[in-house]
Formats: sequence, C-alpha cells, structure tokens
Amino acid sequence: MAGRRTLMRIGAYKAYLAGQDKFNCLNKQNIDINAYLDAGMKTNAKENLAKLETSKLTPQTQNRKTNVVKAPPIPKKDTDYKPKGEVCFIIANGESRRGFDLHQLSSKGYVIGMNVLPVVEDFWPDALVSVDIATVKWICEKNVPDKLEMWSYPRGGVKDQRVNRLAKDWGWSSGPTATRLALEYKKYQTIYILGMDFFGITEKGVIDEKDGRKINNMFKGKERYRKPGSDRTYFGNWLNQMITNTSSHPNVNFYHVIREGQRSPNKLAQKTNWIDITYNMLEEHLSKMPKKSS
Repeated sequence: MAGRRTLMRIGAYKAYLAGQDKFNCLNKQNIDINAYLDAGMKTNAKENLAKLETSKLTPQTQNRKTNVVKAPPIPKKDTDYKPKGEVCFIIANGESRRGFDLHQLSSKGYVIGMNVLPVVEDFWPDALVSVDIATVKWICEKNVPDKLEMWSYPRGGVKDQRVNRLAKDWGWSSGPTATRLALEYKKYQTIYILGMDFFGITEKGVIDEKDGRKINNMFKGKERYRKPGSDRTYFGNWLNQMITNTSSHPNVNFYHVIREGQRSPNKLAQKTNWIDITYNMLEEHLSKMPKKSS
C-alpha cells in the first residue's frame, strides 16, 4: 500500500497535468499542488506520475523491521576557515537566515541569490537564478536583469534577451541549480550556502524534519509565494540534487550555514565535504576572509 505522501504527490501531479492548482486527497480539500511539487518535478510531471503509479502497486514487506538499515555514522567535520581560492555565497530563502545581514557578504565573495530576493529584500547579489518561467517573467518586468547577472534554463517561455541561459535544462530547483552554476560555470571550490533548510517549520519557528509541517520560506505571503501557514514543500528533489552536486565535486567544500540546534538531512550530513556551521561560525569565517578581488 502506498504511503500518505506518495498518494498526495500522485494527486498533485494529476491536478497539475489537468491544469489545476488545487486537489483533494485523503479527506483533505483544496490542497495547493505547490506543497508537493517544485518546479523541477513539474518539468517531468508525466514521467514522475507514471513512476509513482507503478511504485504504488509494489507490495510492501510485511515485517518492516527486517528492512531497517542502520544509517552510516556522520563523519567528523573540520569547521575552521580553510578556503580554497575565492569564495561563493549561495543565498536560498529558508527562514534560518532571518535576521542575518546579507550585505556583509558582498565585499567577501561572489553572491548568487534566487527568485525574488532583490525585489523583496532590496539586496542585490552578483547573480540571480530562477527556474520557474512565470517568476522569471515577473522578475524581468521589474528590470532586475539590468542590474545583475540573471540565469535560467533554456526554456521557450523565457524570451527576454537579458537572461543568461544555461546550456542544458537540468530540470532542477533554483537552489541546487544556483549551486551547480557556481561549480560548473564559475568554478568555485569554496561555497557557503545560507537558507537552504530542506525541512518545514513549526508554529514556534523551529526548523525540523519531523515536526516542521508548515512552509519554510522568507517570502511566504508575498507576491508569487504561498500563504503563511501553508503546508511545507516536499524537499526530496532538492536533497537528491544537492547530493549530486556534492558527490560530483568531492574536492569542493560546501559550508551549510544553519541555526543552533538545526541539522542537515542525514544523506547530506554523511558527505565529508558537506560541513554544517552556525551563523556564529560564519561570522568568524567572515572576520578572517579577505575582500574579494575585483
């Protein structure tokens, strides 16, 4: 029997393919499809739905205990400031970065933001990544590409010549795409990632894999974003995409900046080059970091 989340995603895919933005499932009404599908998942909606429909029919092992595999231990990480060349900062939009002044990053390294960041927060990174066509158009209407490097996928709906197009459409979400841009196009060996929280948030503002059931986004309630109190967004695709980034670039250090008490998904934490640091540790790194070259 399929799990609850699988059934929800099947319902979301069917609604999306039918041109709807809401669906009903498991006695819940008017569920927003964006709570279960991100931009990358929508790109391959038919194929993904077929896979889920097939997996739904696969019989589950009756005794789950026989299938329990103990997760590998998380290796000890070196959190000291040890850069490899100049650094790049990836600014995602999870709420763990709330209260941190992004402006102090501008003089230290190359900054890549995503989606509506400069419009809503009035912080202008060096580059901006957005993969959702409607959002790219909205950003272009605000003339954002006049002031920074704008990047997106080579999709037909994006006509604005100010937008730089990646050579290939990976079908990834904005955060992993921005990271891959830093790796493969910009060739950075030291990357700091802020606001990539993966998990949802509780009503008390705690970011947690199990109990964080609400949307975790700095821009919730803003134009082009879902309402506060909406269900959390499924993070499985982001996780797999970031695992690909870390695995494909084992010599790059990925410093994942998190709150005290917050943690990364286990599959990423097991990577030796994925290093969780707190915002206090980031401040220490910044104090030792030279100004970026022109």
